[in-house]
Amino acid sequence: MGSGPPPRQPGGSINPGLLAALLIAVVGVAAALTLDVVESTGGVKGDEATYVMMALSVAHDGDLQYEQSDLHRFYRIYGGGPEGIFLKRAGGFDRDNIFFFGKAYLHALAAAPFVKLFDLNGLLVLNVLLLAGCILCGHTFLAARCPAAVALTFTLAFIGASITPLYAVWLAPEMLHFALVVFAYFFWLYKEVAPADRAVVRRWLTGPGTDVVAMVLLGLASFSKPPNLALAGPIVALCCWRRQFARGALAGATLIVVAAGAFGVNALITGDFNYQGGDRRTFYGGVTGFPLEPRGRFEDGIAVSTNEVQIAEPPTRPESRMVLVRNAGYFLVGRHFGFVPFFFPGVVAVGCALARWRSIEAWRVLTLGAVSAAAVVLLFLLPYSWSGGGGPSGNRYFLSFYGAFLFLAPAMSTLRPAILAWIGGAVFTAHILVNPFVSARQPYVTARQGALRLLPVELTMVNDLPFNLDGPRRHVPYGRDPQLLLSFLDDHASLPEGAGIWIAGGQTSEIILYTGTQIEALAIRLRSPVANTVGIAVGGPTQTIDLRSNTPVTLRMEPRGVHARGAWAYLLSVSARSGIVPRLISPQTRDARYLGVRISLTATGQSDD
Repeated sequence: MGSGPPPRQPGGSINPGLLAALLIAVVGVAAALTLDVVESTGGVKGDEATYVMMALSVAHDGDLQYEQSDLHRFYRIYGGGPEGIFLKRAGGFDRDNIFFFGKAYLHALAAAPFVKLFDLNGLLVLNVLLLAGCILCGHTFLAARCPAAVALTFTLAFIGASITPLYAVWLAPEMLHFALVVFAYFFWLYKEVAPADRAVVRRWLTGPGTDVVAMVLLGLASFSKPPNLALAGPIVALCCWRRQFARGALAGATLIVVAAGAFGVNALITGDFNYQGGDRRTFYGGVTGFPLEPRGRFEDGIAVSTNEVQIAEPPTRPESRMVLVRNAGYFLVGRHFGFVPFFFPGVVAVGCALARWRSIEAWRVLTLGAVSAAAVVLLFLLPYSWSGGGGPSGNRYFLSFYGAFLFLAPAMSTLRPAILAWIGGAVFTAHILVNPFVSARQPYVTARQGALRLLPVELTMVNDLPFNLDGPRRHVPYGRDPQLLLSFLDDHASLPEGAGIWIAGGQTSEIILYTGTQIEALAIRLRSPVANTVGIAVGGPTQTIDLRSNTPVTLRMEPRGVHARGAWAYLLSVSARSGIVPRLISPQTRDARYLGVRISLTATGQSDD
C-alpha cells in the first residue's frame, strides 16, 4: 500500500474501468439473451416465483395485481405453478377478492422494460448491466488514489472473488440491492478522493448535490430491503461531524421522503403501506393450491404476515445470549454463510484500512461502524434466518452491505492486496462460480468439498442450512427415546439401512443429529468389512480407533451440541481410511459402493433429575 495520487493517464487513453465494464456488459448481455432461462435455472428457487411473476405482470399487464392471466402466463413458461409465491389480500373496502403480490415492487419496476423486450432473459440482462455499472463505479473510485491497474484488479477481485456473481443468475432483487448501495456510496464518497481538476463531470460528482443522489438511491434500497436504512446513517453522521447541519438535514429528509413515498405508492396500489403486512400468505401447489385456480383458496395459504418487529430470542435469557455469541462466530467464518469465505475481498479492504488506522478518514470509520452495527442487529432480530432463509450460498441478506466495503479500501500502490483478495476469495468461491446456475439451484453441493469443509457448520440454523433443499437426505428419523433426525451434509454416507449407516471408504462424512432432548451419551457401534482405521468426533476432539475385519466395536462418547430454537444439534463426523467394493469380492451381490465402516447409533437422553 502507499499514498499519494495515482499516475496520470496519457491524454486520450481508454479508461480501463470503462473498458472492463463495457466488455462485461457486452459479453454478459449476449450470454443472458441466448440462455434458456427456465432450463438453466432449473425452475424457481427461494422467493423467485413472486419476483418473476411481478416483473412479468408489470411488463405485460402494467399492474401489480395477481390475476388469472398471471397464473396462465407462469404455467405456460414454467410448466407448473409459482411454488412459494407470496400474495396478500388488498386492503380497503370492497376489495376482499383482489390480491396483490406480497413483495416490494422496486425490482419489478426496474426489470419491466427488459422483461418487456426480452421476456425472462431480461431479468438476467438487468443483473449483468447492474454488475457492469458496479465495476465502473468501483474502478473510478479506487483509481482516484490508486494506479489504474491496481484499481481495476482490486475492483474485479472485490466482485469476482466473492459470492456476488452467483446472485447475478438469481431472478430476484439481490443484485439490484447490491448495485443500489454501490452506486449510492460512489456518489457520496467520490468527492472525498477525487483529484482537483475542472472536468465538467468531475465537478458535478464532487458537489454537495451528490449526497442527495446517494440518499435517493438508499431510500429506494431501504424501501425494498429495510435493513439497508443503516447505510444512510454515515452520510448524515459525517455532515454532523463536520458541522454541516443543513446539508445533513437535507440528506436525511431526502431519504425519508423517498422511502416514505415508495411505501405510500404501495398503499395506493394495495391499500396497505407494508407489503409484508396485512393478510399475507404463501402458497404451494401440492399443499394449498394457488388462488384463482379451481381448487385454490386464499384462506388455505400459509400465513406469513410481518406486521411488527418480533424478537425471537429475548436478550434476558442466557440461552439467547449464547445463540447470539455463536451466531457472531458463524457470521464471520460459517461454512455456508460466513463473511470471510464468501466476501473475502471485503476482509482485505478492512484490513488495508485498519493497517493505516492513524490516518483513517472519518467516513471510513462511520461506514465500518454502520455495517458492523447492521450485522449485530441482523443477528439479534433474525437469529435463525440472518442469512436470508432458504439455504442460499453466502449471506444474501448481507450482500447489499458488502457493497459498502469496496469504499473502505484505502490508497494502494501495489497489486499485493488485489492479488490476496483474488487468491483468498477464489479458495472459497471458485468452485461455486465455475457453474453458477448449478450452484444457485443446488447450494447444498457447494460446501461438500474444498476449503469450506474446514469451517464450522452453523448449528443454530439447522432448518435454514442448504441441505434442507436435498429432500431425501434431510431430517431422516432414526432410533427412539430420544428419536434423532439425521441430516447428511455430503454424499459419503448412505441413508439408514435398518439401524446401520455405511460410511464410504477413504472419505469423511458429516451428519447433523437433531433432537429435542439433550444427549448425555452416544453409543456408536462400528463394524468394518476390512481392517480399518476410523476417526469419530461429535462436536469435540476426534477419537481414532483401529478395527479388525468384521469385528464390531462399540464406542461411547459424550457429544457436544448446540442448543437453539428449543432443540439440540450435534455434528457427527466419521472417517474411514479404507474400504471394499462388495461386488468385486462376492458373486452374491451387485453392491458397487466402496464401503468403509458401518455405524449404528444409540443415544441416551439427559434425565430431568
